Order: sequence, then C-alpha cells, then structure tokens
Amino acid sequence: MQKKLVQSSLALTAAAALGLGSAFVASPAMADNAPQKLDVQNDAQVQKALSDIDGVNAYGAKGGELNLGVEKKTAEMKDLEKKFDNVNFTEDIKELDAYAGNDVVGGAGYAVGEGSTPSGVCSTGFSGWDGDGNPVVLTAGHCAKIMDEEAVITGNSTVNDTEKPSSAPANGSEQSELSGNGVLGKWGFTSFGKSGQHDSSEDLANAQSSDIDFAVINVDKSNYGVKNGVTDWSTAKDDDLSKGLATEITKVGAHTDGKIQKSGRTTGLTEGEVDTEYNDLFEYANISGYWVHGFAVNSPADKPFSQPGDSGGAVFQGDTAVGVISGGGPAADGSQFGWVADLDHSIEESGVDFNLEKPSDETPEAPTAPEVKDQTIKPNGDVKGKATAGAEVKLDWTPAKGTEAAKAQAAKEGSETVKADEDGNFTVEGPEAAGDYDYTAVATVDGQESKTAEFQVTVEEEKTETPAPAEREINVDPKEIVASDFVKEDKGVTVTVKGFDEGEKVTLKVASGPENVEGITLDETANADGVAAFSIYGTSEADPSVYLGKYDVTVTGANDTEEEEALAGSFNVVEDEDGNGGGGNDDGDNGNNDDDGNGDGGDGGSDLPRTGAELTGLAAGAGLLVVGGAAVVLTMRRNKKN
Repeated sequence: MQKKLVQSSLALTAAAALGLGSAFVASPAMADNAPQKLDVQNDAQVQKALSDIDGVNAYGAKGGELNLGVEKKTAEMKDLEKKFDNVNFTEDIKELDAYAGNDVVGGAGYAVGEGSTPSGVCSTGFSGWDGDGNPVVLTAGHCAKIMDEEAVITGNSTVNDTEKPSSAPANGSEQSELSGNGVLGKWGFTSFGKSGQHDSSEDLANAQSSDIDFAVINVDKSNYGVKNGVTDWSTAKDDDLSKGLATEITKVGAHTDGKIQKSGRTTGLTEGEVDTEYNDLFEYANISGYWVHGFAVNSPADKPFSQPGDSGGAVFQGDTAVGVISGGGPAADGSQFGWVADLDHSIEESGVDFNLEKPSDETPEAPTAPEVKDQTIKPNGDVKGKATAGAEVKLDWTPAKGTEAAKAQAAKEGSETVKADEDGNFTVEGPEAAGDYDYTAVATVDGQESKTAEFQVTVEEEKTETPAPAEREINVDPKEIVASDFVKEDKGVTVTVKGFDEGEKVTLKVASGPENVEGITLDETANADGVAAFSIYGTSEADPSVYLGKYDVTVTGANDTEEEEALAGSFNVVEDEDGNGGGGNDDGDNGNNDDDGNGDGGDGGSDLPRTGAELTGLAAGAGLLVVGGAAVVLTMRRNKKN
C-alpha cells in the first residue's frame, strides 16, 4: 500500500522479482553441446528459455541479442549463457523502486490516495491540452495505482490536492503540506504493469512494447489552469512555481546521448548523464516487479538525478520533453541510477492526444472547395487539382452510369486521400479501365471540411500502336567488278540488306548467272539493327574469265509474309582493261588451254571452292556489322566438251 504523506516514506516498493516462462523450439541440425541461437523475436522461444530464470531486472532484445540485467548470476543463468551464444547477462543490476511523491507546471508535486485521503505524492511531468482543448498533465502511470507491501497492484488511486511548493523537499522543507487549492483533477489514461508478474490477467514473462509507466490527469479547470514549461524551483518560496521556469517545452521527442535535466518535487531541478552503454543493451527495466520501457540516466550519489517523490517528474533536453521519472536507486558503482519512461514511446502506445499549445477556442473557417476541372487521361494517368495548401483532399470516384466503363468488370469505384502541397496542388492516380468516371473531392483543414467539388474524368482506351516495319533495302557493292578482283577473297562483291527482325534468319540466293557458274544459297542471322551481309567471290583464281557475266541475287527472310517480295539485286563481272578477263596460268595460255584434254578450263575447273570466308569491319545500317564465317562462294561449273 502507499505510504503516509511525509518525505521519509514516499516510495512504492516491491520485494518480488519478475519470473519468466513459456515454450522454446530448439534449432535443428545442431550438436547437443554446441551453442545455439535463440530467436529473440519469438515470444514462445524466449519464454521457454527463461522459464527457470528468476531475478531479471533489465531486459533488452536488440540486433539478435537478448540482454538481461540481474543482481547476481545464478547457476541457471550461467547454464543458459552456455546454451545460447546470443543470451547475455549483466550483473549488479538491481530491482528498482517505483517513486511516488502546485501550481500546474512540469515538476510540481501533487497528492494521491485512496478516496479523499492523501497517502502519497508524485510529481507532474508536462502540462498541456488534449485534442479538445482541455487542460491535462502527463505523469507516471504507477502514481495511479495502489500497491500492497508486496508491490501487487490492488486498485487505482485518486488524484488529490497539489502540494504547497514552499513545503516540498525541493525547497528544503522536511514536512509536506497540501496547497488547499483543491483536487487537481481525475485520472484519464493510465498504464503500469501491463505484463508484469503481478498482473494475473497476463501470462507474459518477457517485456512487451505496451509496458509503459504513463498516465494523464484531466485537470479540474475550476481549481487549476495549466502553463507550458518546467519549473526550476527558484520561486517555490512564493508558492508559485509558474514564475520560475527552467525552459518552455516546444516539442515531444526521443532522448539523445549526453546531458539531461529533470524537475521534480523532491530533488527539484537536477542534471544527469544518459547512460549510453546501459541503453545499448536494455530497453526495459523491472520497476517494483513490472516492466517499463524507457532509458537509463546516471548521476553522482551526492547529486541524485531523482529520488522518491519525483515519480512522474519532467525529464527534458533543451525544449524537448523526452520522458517522466519512473524509478531508480543506487547503482553498483555507488552512483545514482534513474529509469525514465520515454515519452514519445508512451504517447505512441497509449494513443493519447497531447498538445503543448492550447487549441484555438474559435472554430476554424471551413476551407474552400477544391478546384478540379473535367479532364481526360490515359489509363492510370494523373488526376490533378488544386486546394488549400496543406489540405487533406479526399477523392471518391465511380464509373459513370450507362457508360461502357460501368458495364466492364475492370471498371471499379475507388477512394483515396492525398495532401495538397505548399502551392495547393494535388495529384492522384486515375483508374485503369477506359470510360467515364464521376468524381467528388472534399478538402479538410484543421478538422473542417470544404464543400464537395464534382467533376468527371475520362480514361481513354489505350491504343497499342504497332511500330511501322523498317523499310527493307538491299545494297550490292560494287555493282561492277573486274574478273581479276572478283576472284580475290578480300575484294569480291558485298551484298548488305536491312529491315529484318533481330535474330531473323536471312537467306541469300544467286538466282542466275553465267552458264558455267553455279550459284550457292547462304543463310545468315540479322543483327540487333536488322542488318545482314554476305560476301560473294569466285574461287577459280587460275581462270577469272570464267566468271564474266551478270549475276542476279535475291534475299528473303524467315519471317516474310506472303505480301512481302524478296529483295533483288545484281552485279556484273567484266573483263579487265586488257580485255582478256584477267588472270592466266603459268605457261601464258591465259587460262584457255585444255591441259588435260577435258575442255574444263584447266586447273581452274578442277579447283574445289574455298569456304568459310570472313568479312569484318563492314559498315552497314545503323552500326558496324561484323560478319564471321558467312559468305557465298561461287563455284565454276565444269565445261564438258562433246
């Protein structure tokens, strides 16, 4: 139970430590004696692993590690460390006592009790207003609870009168008195001991994010007003703490490493150091047998950051409210240890609406209706409009009645809320299905809604344009070549075509030529630019004159349609300037002697054609075409004599 309203007995204490229990599934494929990994995010595994462990006073699960603070390691704890290589115990961390302890600014004292009888005193944290403009005070949740000697919560306390500042320990007084101003208010939201071992409604041993030490007092406006700021206790002798403020609080935020301040009715305005090393390991502390999410602060023993009665007191850094005092006690090294319930986390978990500025009593003027014109967009295109800067704009749409979109299954109604930018412009993605849609738009600013704007959006049917096929072309180079050059592999005639599909099989055919020359059909693959190239040359160097004449070539593609005609071209092999067709054999007969009597043009007629000719560095189409191992070779047909 809570103690009498005197400085020497203000702490709500607890004797029992927190026990833990649940179910663990071992990791597979491990040797029995090998260290294992505990899944610290799995509640069932953690509870089972800690089922035989008592005396855990700090708890943290970060980065895959489970960090536990205890006063002294037991054999069971040592065994657990050996079993799991990511479970760590830190010694010399004791169970903390929950602190309990007028003018309504941060750090002032107020009484709590059973019914109308004061039995304890706490400190105010931060004064402000709820969403409806009503005055509220934030403080510690355990101040709203009645505990027995075993620190078991037996009920809820009531808020009583404020403390007379001049009689508070922070002003050097040894006997506390009530101010006589009347009851401060009534409890609003309160939470403490959500998953502690004393709460029979919960069977949870490991800490939860909902474990907060946080409460709201709905201030009695007939007795008190509220003033934003934290007292420095310099005006306590005047019984008006609002005249001496350490700082005005402008925001709620997360703590940072370094110096930190607190104001409370027992120790007044104090300074400490955020315990970075401790906070890197632990997120929760055992406060009288109940988990509390927060962070640690260290201070010298002779200048403690907080003491009993400071519970709920304002913890701040500069103009930022970061927490309220939850508990504390002496540390193992002789310094003073304090635990702060972090305010940003507590407000988020509680859902409390807390404002540091009083909302205006005047009802804000409704914003003007959004300006949106009828518009035509592509499927999923942007629907654009204009509204009051920063307004929340809610758009609703349905397929227009009687339209094709309304009949199509793909056309659906929808709703989306977007925020107008600093210039008032807003954009939302439109429907996918083609058709007409009826839209409405409403802007909301400071809770006030505008009139409804109506407009229509037409979604055009997406037209898939088939790209026009590239125009097919054929180029024969040169169109006329002397016979002596035609039989040279590095010269010859090059046929280049374009306008085919990438990777398409392209076929060249020598459709006609001199009677004594046999044409060859060759396949090639079009490159990424739709280009293919072929090299044509004679293989009978001994008698080039056999190739004299006109050659017709055609080129087709494997993807050709019936309407597409083959590309056609031609070239001529002509006599050299001396008129003899070029070439000649070693005995000077110009390739006309029939050495073997067969009339086949001598060795030229008996030579086998050369194959595998390679043409590289050929400029064609849009890029440089490299052709390897792909050339048409003309063979000389034997001229048989009768």
